[in-house]
Amino acid sequence: MARAIDALMHALMHALMHALPHEAAALKSPPALSGRLGPRARRALKALLILPLALWLGYVVVVNVMLSTGLIARLVSYNPVDASLYYGSAWSLWPGVVHVKELRLSGSDSVLQWAVELDEADVDIHLTDLLRKKFYAEDIRATGFVFRLRMLVDPTSERDLEAPHIEALPPIPEFANPPLKPELPPKHDLESSDEGYNLWTVHLEGIDTTLKEVWIQQVRYAGGGRVRGGFYYKPLRAVRVGPVALELRSGEVHVADRVVARLDADADVTMSTFDPRDVDGLDVLDTAWARVRLDAQLPGLDFIPLPAGDGAGPRLEDGSGELRTNLVVNRGSVEPGSTASYETSHLVASTASLRATVEARAALRVDERGAARLAVTLPRATLERPGSGLPPIVVERASAAFDAPELHLLRLQPGFASKVDVVAAAIPDLRWLNADGAAPDAPRFTGGAAFLRSSLEVDPLGRGTGSLNLLLKHGALQWKKTKVKGDVAARMTLDAADVLNPTAKLRKGRIDIEDLAIEHEGEAVPGWWAHIDIEDAEVRRGLMEAAIRVECKDARPAVMLLDAEDAIPGWAAGLLTMEGLKASAKVRRADDGVDFRLLEAKGGDLAIRGRLTKSDGQTPRGAFLVKSGLLSMGIALERDGAGVHPLAGDGWVNEKMTALGR
Repeated sequence: MARAIDALMHALMHALMHALPHEAAALKSPPALSGRLGPRARRALKALLILPLALWLGYVVVVNVMLSTGLIARLVSYNPVDASLYYGSAWSLWPGVVHVKELRLSGSDSVLQWAVELDEADVDIHLTDLLRKKFYAEDIRATGFVFRLRMLVDPTSERDLEAPHIEALPPIPEFANPPLKPELPPKHDLESSDEGYNLWTVHLEGIDTTLKEVWIQQVRYAGGGRVRGGFYYKPLRAVRVGPVALELRSGEVHVADRVVARLDADADVTMSTFDPRDVDGLDVLDTAWARVRLDAQLPGLDFIPLPAGDGAGPRLEDGSGELRTNLVVNRGSVEPGSTASYETSHLVASTASLRATVEARAALRVDERGAARLAVTLPRATLERPGSGLPPIVVERASAAFDAPELHLLRLQPGFASKVDVVAAAIPDLRWLNADGAAPDAPRFTGGAAFLRSSLEVDPLGRGTGSLNLLLKHGALQWKKTKVKGDVAARMTLDAADVLNPTAKLRKGRIDIEDLAIEHEGEAVPGWWAHIDIEDAEVRRGLMEAAIRVECKDARPAVMLLDAEDAIPGWAAGLLTMEGLKASAKVRRADDGVDFRLLEAKGGDLAIRGRLTKSDGQTPRGAFLVKSGLLSMGIALERDGAGVHPLAGDGWVNEKMTALGR
């Protein structure tokens, strides 16, 4: 208003100087002014002084009549679908400057509906722009700002128009609920053509208002705050935001009918002009610069939808904790110095058969070079199987770190480095490892516990290295007529794993078995031990192969295993005990069967080498050469049965092994 008064006075003095050129000089000597002005000049000066006052009085009368009768509101609301203006009361004492109470401005296009409400405001309105269907206002000082926006619902794609996500859309008094797209196409296709375009443009600058509510789709903020800045909106053509400074104080964020956060926040946002027809979803971030500081208390995370497969889907419970952010985002790129963190002491994720409970901390940081790291720590986590009677699996001090050279919210890095460490984990009952619905004669654990420690690192190309340390105490396993019980210690070193394919190569592994008790068809083998070294192992989809070196008490457990698989004839099982066995072999397990190549085995007075293959559902085939001193014997396993070949030599077994294929 002050600027307008100064401009008017300047124009008045300028006109006076030009209208009275001779008298103007006398204005420099105020005491002589009245004496030197003639009657005509005095009348002209009086008219010039009275005219602005008359114009002002005329403006006050005409405009306030238009405001009080609602004429201006009816002008804007000529087509209430495009734009609608309502106010409880309004008055103006200076051209364009209006004091208004209970203001509501709303509008729509073929995509969305919106509304702005103010409890009370002083607004400098460009009145002539109203004639061009443009609401242009500046220097807006207001209280009680409310903003609501909702997308139109397509009734042909939504089966249930009373679904919770539709009922959670913000109500706008000027429009029906739910906000349906019209059944008939509009007369003019305004999205693709300017023909017939007549929608109202809203341009607000210099906004400074207290805040009550912002409700966009199903997400609603309610609480204290302040908004400063401006925006420009030309429906279906152009949007520009800011610079806008937003303060949120002691407010609540609702998703549908759930309170999901209580927060204090500050945000600075600028969005360059963009065509909404060319921007979809989060792509709007490509137009924006934003700085966001947030301190939020989350009552829980159970509002987050999780993908559900067949049957009951996974769900989250609790997860209450603190979320803090100090982010700078420039066209989707998270800038150096940005941080975010979340911490909860109790988060539950459950399915129909499993329930996991974790204490978790997550922290994101972007360093001065723009590289991003997300660090997640789990001080404690448990996994339960409700109704099974099994004690929970417990994980202590697990952590994971994910590193990327940059962080972009729209274009995530295709590869990133990661590291996962589990300091300690315990499976208190090995029956956890039994597969549901397994065949009655499948191997199954009947007792014992396991303890493990592991580490895995994966580079940006998906290549992984790591280690695993495993201890089984009093492990009990039953398979068909064989029972095994004892302690096992295993140490594995992963040399190269391809997480993306997936494949894995094991550089070196060792399994130590101590004091194992074995029972097979009434025969007991107490105190059995073994040291197994695994080298050059490879695992990928449908294939597992490895080179194995074994040193053990004797061969009886292996013989029992082969006998349980019906891989060797019963008469041979009693011959192959081999005390103090040392052996090397290659094992290959594929979808089509097993290939076991015994490179060398020595124990007691016997030495054995050979090969055994067995396809699923087929009789095992193979050949072995057994030597004892100067004596040798060949054992051939064919589809029609087993055969013994006395005095067979190396040439015989080599030929038989080659005949089994590569």
